Formats: sequence, C-alpha cells, structure tokens
Amino acid sequence: MLSCDGRREIHDFMRPAEDGSGTYDTIMPAFKKLVAERGEKSYYIRGTYTRKNLDFSRDVLAMAAEGFDQISVEPVVLSPESPYSIREEDLPRIRAEYDVLAAELIRRKQKKEGMFNFFHFMVDLDEGPCIYKRIKGCGSGREYISVTPTGDIYPCHQFVGKTEFMMGNVFEGSIDQKIRKQFTRAAVLSIPKCRDCWAKFFCGGGCAANNYSFNSDINIPYSIGCETERKRLECALMLKAAENGEPLEAESPEAKSFEAKKAQH
Repeated sequence: MLSCDGRREIHDFMRPAEDGSGTYDTIMPAFKKLVAERGEKSYYIRGTYTRKNLDFSRDVLAMAAEGFDQISVEPVVLSPESPYSIREEDLPRIRAEYDVLAAELIRRKQKKEGMFNFFHFMVDLDEGPCIYKRIKGCGSGREYISVTPTGDIYPCHQFVGKTEFMMGNVFEGSIDQKIRKQFTRAAVLSIPKCRDCWAKFFCGGGCAANNYSFNSDINIPYSIGCETERKRLECALMLKAAENGEPLEAESPEAKSFEAKKAQH
C-alpha cells in the first residue's frame, strides 16, 4: 500500500516536511518506481478524505492522472471536535462525489481510456465473500488481535489503551474469554440496525472500534460509516449494471455534475 493523502495541494497541506515544505514531489517518483519494479504484483495507492477535501473525486482522478490504476481513498474517522472530521451534514456532498467517480469510471470504460480500479467500487456478484465474512466482516477479538510491547492483548490496534477491552497478557498466558465472546457475538444477524440493512452481507458489520468510539457500544453501528458503505455499494452495482449493457445516461445528474466540475478546473 502506498500512502498519499490526495492531489498535490491536499497532500502537501496534510503532510508537510519538518521545514514546512511539501512532500508530494518527494514521494511520487518513489511510488512510481516501486510500482514499475513490482511488475504484475498487486498494489494500491491509498488516499484519505477529510472535511478539507470533500471534493475527493479530484484526488482520485489526480492519482489516476499520475499513472496509478489501483486506487483507494478512505474517509477519515475522527471525533466530531476535530476540524477534519466527517459529519452528518457532509453526507450529501460525499454521496455526490461517489456518483461523480462512478460516472467517470463508466465513461472511461466505455471509451477504453485511462481506466483504473477504485477499491470501494469492486464487488463480486458471482461468488462474493465467504459466509463468515458476510456475517462478521472484521475478525477483531476473534481471528485478529493486537499485542503491545509489554504483552497486553487487545481485540485490535484501535482498542489499545482501552483497559476495559484488555483481553490478557502473553507473558502471563491469560486470555479473557468473555471479551472474546463479546466480539464473536457482534455479527450482522445479531446487531439490530444491521439486521434490517440491505447491505449487511457485503459490509459484514463495519468497524467495532468506530462503533465503540462514537456510540460506546460495539453493537451500535457508526452511522456515517454505514451511509458511506451503502453509497459505495450502490455505485458498485451501478458499474456492474453498466458492464451488462445498461450505461449511465449522458443527461443524468451524475454525468452533468462531472462535466460541470471538469469545466471549473
């Protein structure tokens, strides 16, 4: 995974060097060299969108313009007090940005030019994930744990320091089965808000750490995460429909939005 926060101005703002200068021009040649030398081996360039770059479709397209064809851009997850945090009022803009990306991917595939994969729009409708991943997407506390340098065991790295979730210590040979069972039970069929969600078997229940951070309960989903996941799946299904001969209409709001953005920049 190659970590870049986005287009040049976003990356340089978020990740300046010690002297305050930008780092985009430092990392890009190195990233391109690495991808070239890996040949057919897989990679992803991964960005992050925050409240400072809700127009993140521009970041995705900027990475594609740099020559990368495997791209992921993730929403930041921070407390509401942070100036960078994603908030409920940002969701309409975020949904529109995903629509812009989906429309552009369809356009590129139809014209067979500048094509790239966007991680969150990739969905397997033929087989998909196994049953275990469908009902419990994350294996935290059950198939995955985090161990600190002092040997303390936590369900995952995001729970480190939250003593109520310390599962034991490797040097003491102890493990708290109650905590393990708590995470095992946190599956989509047992979480009320997940049970009624159409996307549950693709989502797998989301992130337990995010649920706890925002709701103090691993069984209450992080609502912003749910909304973004559903939107990304909608776009993924739209792409599949287009591949099967149902292309996006040129006069759709999504296509018009993209054309308007191109004209502005």
